[in-house]
Amino acid sequence: MWNEEFWLPRNTTWTNFTVLEQQGIRLPQLHDLIYVYPLALLLYVTRLLLEYCIAQPVGRLVGIRQVHLRNSRVSLLGKFSESCWRFIFYLCIFLYGNQVNSFLFPLKKSWTWDTKDCWLNYPNHRLTDDIFWYYMIELAFYWSLIFSQFIDVKRKDFWQMFLHHIATISLLSFSYTVNFVRIGALVLVIHDCGDFWLEVG
Repeated sequence: MWNEEFWLPRNTTWTNFTVLEQQGIRLPQLHDLIYVYPLALLLYVTRLLLEYCIAQPVGRLVGIRQVHLRNSRVSLLGKFSESCWRFIFYLCIFLYGNQVNSFLFPLKKSWTWDTKDCWLNYPNHRLTDDIFWYYMIELAFYWSLIFSQFIDVKRKDFWQMFLHHIATISLLSFSYTVNFVRIGALVLVIHDCGDFWLEVG
């Protein structure tokens, strides 16, 4: 089942990974994903605190009321506070993603500007701390969205968003465990660059 010719690039064996780890080169491990669950809980609690302690008072201050839109179970103030949370998260993770991918310092990570380098010497890519945390935070965020969907007011697009979050978590988990983290980090920042603008409108 774990045939090296099928799963690994040419001239690579499973023992190569053991040798790399013995040399102190950190590679993504499946068990790393356990960190996602406490982070997801932390993000959810952070969201609640931000919504109730900051976004809702600001919303009331600018005149947004706790009234429900026609045919909606979510109030205007609830939508405003949720959009504030998502805007802040997406903006922060986008800025962090830019730092991770070194867009301002392209010589630091050559694969940022030349995507062929994403595959250079694959799968022997060292997992850096910044990419590790980028993946963990993104995964935790999408897990927190799944959890919060069952607690929040159920919306019309509940199942569509649920499937979207499952697909995102699956893709992130797969790209992490097979060490596609270079190209994965680039894809993440490209997706994040549009998300915070969606919350403004």
